[in-house]
Amino acid sequence: MHKNRKIEEIDISQMIAECGDDIIINLNARLTDCEISNQILIRNGIVILLCKADGGTICVDSKEYKLSKNNVIVLPENHVINNITPSLMLQSNAIAVSMDYILNMPSPIDTSIFSYSRYLSVIKIADDKFDDLQSYYRFIYKESKEYSKYRLEIIRSIFFALILEILAEYEKIFETKDELSDIKANNLSDRFFQLLATNYKNNRSVKFYADKLNLTPKYLSTAIKRVTGRPILDWIHEAILIDAKMLLRTTDMTIQEIADQLNFSSSSAFVQFFKKHTGKTPRSL
Repeated sequence: MHKNRKIEEIDISQMIAECGDDIIINLNARLTDCEISNQILIRNGIVILLCKADGGTICVDSKEYKLSKNNVIVLPENHVINNITPSLMLQSNAIAVSMDYILNMPSPIDTSIFSYSRYLSVIKIADDKFDDLQSYYRFIYKESKEYSKYRLEIIRSIFFALILEILAEYEKIFETKDELSDIKANNLSDRFFQLLATNYKNNRSVKFYADKLNLTPKYLSTAIKRVTGRPILDWIHEAILIDAKMLLRTTDMTIQEIADQLNFSSSSAFVQFFKKHTGKTPRSL
């Protein structure tokens, strides 16, 4: 990261608490207010931009994306965003939600969307599908201005559909290996996050990822810390914790079954891991 540049933190959970709602629709103004020379760090949530700007750039960590018409941009938490072209915000519809909001959807959402967006924050959508996503946004915006008895439930259901549509678009890309190979294949952080998206359940050691990338663990750890500002184990543990929280909140699986699914040696090992990184026991969620 560039240490000589100010980092402006945007805490999604805090903003939601202040506005008294579960979802933030008009985040554009807040992002636009941040000086373009600043770095922005999203905390405790994600931001989704439906971007109509035909041109411009946005940089997530060290990775620059050149924008074209009909981009979906998913800005994950704990990544540094900078070099935002002003027209991007002026020509985007933005929604921000906390991580808990997504994990408490009506039915479980594949948490791959978090891993996908770490590796690939900007995807291009076909015209007809982008129009569908815009329709979801307009419906959410309209309902946010209503005061009906079921307003929050309606918004949650529409947002759930929006997330599933975006997830489906990501899956199309990740299932097409040729396309992935063209996306800055030489960028080390890209390659790490791509591996993490598909291997975190079964492999939690830095050595595994270093071996896959033909690097030493020390070199990989140093490189990821330099690019993202966070230790590599933070990213590995975060991916596991997101899955664990989803399973705890949206299924009736036992602690042992969750431990097995996430490849822990025992339920006690899972409980110890969870408590160490969250300060809570799994049963307290």
